[in-house]
Amino acid sequence: MKKSVHSYLKQAVLSIVLMVVLLASAYSAGQTPISAKGDYITCWKQPCVQVAGSIWSEKNSNGVGISVRMGKQSIATDDQIKTVLTNDLKYYGVTKIKFFFERFEGKSTAIALHVRGGLEGTFFVDEVRKKIPAISKRAKNTNPLFGTNQ
Repeated sequence: MKKSVHSYLKQAVLSIVLMVVLLASAYSAGQTPISAKGDYITCWKQPCVQVAGSIWSEKNSNGVGISVRMGKQSIATDDQIKTVLTNDLKYYGVTKIKFFFERFEGKSTAIALHVRGGLEGTFFVDEVRKKIPAISKRAKNTNPLFGTNQ
């Protein structure tokens, strides 16, 4: 059965409300925002953050690289994204985390997660947090069969 336009709009509005509530709860819980200003990179070919994230994660096998293409009309700021995702990853036991941000001419923000040179995503802001438990589990796997050659 096809979903109606109303169903898609309702789901989109609920996703946005959920993200705003989660971000607000993070700030009200006394979490200090983490600045993303030093995490912006530039290159000649887009999306450079995805390449940089994969390269970093290959060299840091038990870490998570996060590449963020900041759209012009993002529902969250770069500092909010970095703060919430850093806290989520730390909650699941991942402490080796590296962000890569770039400006994007599109409207929405796109986020990809990198583990062991691979790429998971691309996700919108309201979807990415659902992937953190599985990504964290993958990053913490110390089985040598799943490592990278360094």
